[in-house]
Amino acid sequence: MKKVLIITYYWPPSGGPGVQRWLKFTKYLREFNIEPIIVTVEADKASYPVLDPSLEKQIPKGIKIEKTSSFEPLKIFSSFFRKEKVPYAGIPDRDKMSLAGKLSLYARANFFIPDARIGWNKYAFKKCCEIIEQEKIDFIVTTSPPHSTQLIGLKLKRKYHLKWLADLRDPWTDIYYYHKLHHSPKAKAKDKHLEKLVLSEADIVSVTSENTKNLFGSKIEKGLEKIKVITNGYDEDDLPASVSSEKNKLFTISFSGTINKQFGIDTFIDVLSKIITEEKQIQLLFVGNVEPLLKAEIENKIPNTLFKGYVSHKEAIAFSANSDMLLLVIPEGENQGTVPGKTFEYLATQNPILCLSPKNGSAAQIIEQCEAGKEIDHQNAEAITQFIIKHYRKWQKNESIKINNTNFKKFSRKETTKQLAEIISNLS
Repeated sequence: MKKVLIITYYWPPSGGPGVQRWLKFTKYLREFNIEPIIVTVEADKASYPVLDPSLEKQIPKGIKIEKTSSFEPLKIFSSFFRKEKVPYAGIPDRDKMSLAGKLSLYARANFFIPDARIGWNKYAFKKCCEIIEQEKIDFIVTTSPPHSTQLIGLKLKRKYHLKWLADLRDPWTDIYYYHKLHHSPKAKAKDKHLEKLVLSEADIVSVTSENTKNLFGSKIEKGLEKIKVITNGYDEDDLPASVSSEKNKLFTISFSGTINKQFGIDTFIDVLSKIITEEKQIQLLFVGNVEPLLKAEIENKIPNTLFKGYVSHKEAIAFSANSDMLLLVIPEGENQGTVPGKTFEYLATQNPILCLSPKNGSAAQIIEQCEAGKEIDHQNAEAITQFIIKHYRKWQKNESIKINNTNFKKFSRKETTKQLAEIISNLS
């Protein structure tokens, strides 16, 4: 059985989408003759935006997990914000920040490259060296964000010459809010240099979509040859055992996850507000963290919106499964390759998906493959209106609006783990 050292900042009890990918890979890797060993950060030392202790139950029994200390400038940084907490997705609105907040954001962007979680690296590197020298490790995996984690893999690669897979769940210097961090020219150049080093020296780079593959591939020579697409997926064990057969009292459109003003849903909110004025049997539901400024705007235009706040992963999926329509949003200005992890869980519910996305984005392409909904530009009020009304009318008539296509099954976590295992086996 091959031993793979997996270095990940996000691990239970951390919640949010960042933890899901490698928790699920770890759950199924043993079925493919691979033994994972995890190196992560102590929860009380980490800067986790959200916690979901329920995920600890999904860690396979007997898995070796090594946790280390960390120096976390983000904790100091966050203390400057008080009520101006850093949102999970994106960054705060600078116009709404205090002077102390702006100075802290500048320090975060220019003194901690590539990110403020780099204080974990020296502790993680030391622990990884101990494990490599004690265990017969065949392969190293680093996963990011935070992209500082990739520098641990780079250092280990140079010291031990082991095969190394760098998994990048999101763009690095092309993330949609990057320009708002206000890096100095020197800091930006250093960040781009580190990104290129990782892409160049990793034996394999794994990403979550074809568009992201093309993005990273353009940054290095022969980049497309070493970059492999392994999408996120859904775990059948996370789906509700049963979904209520009773019709919702109100046609429910739900969004699951964290969202802020930078996502660009103003047109959607305006459209829905107008529809609800005429059609009283519609409600909007948010499951997860909503930026206070955005929440206030929504409450002003759609007073009966429900905000459930952050819930466990399984609860979030249950809310999606019991909704009538699901809202998926790729933030305005985001790279076309972005595919939120919840996309696949949305698909598995077989509820229609309204996808606000850049044209020809990867998420929209996957939804199209599964005939599960429609990609619409953030500003296309007419198309948004037509999509909602079409399904609402069917719901009114008690006609089924469930998606019959089962192509989503190829995105099960067991299938994506099989793809990962094949890459590791071929490279080891």
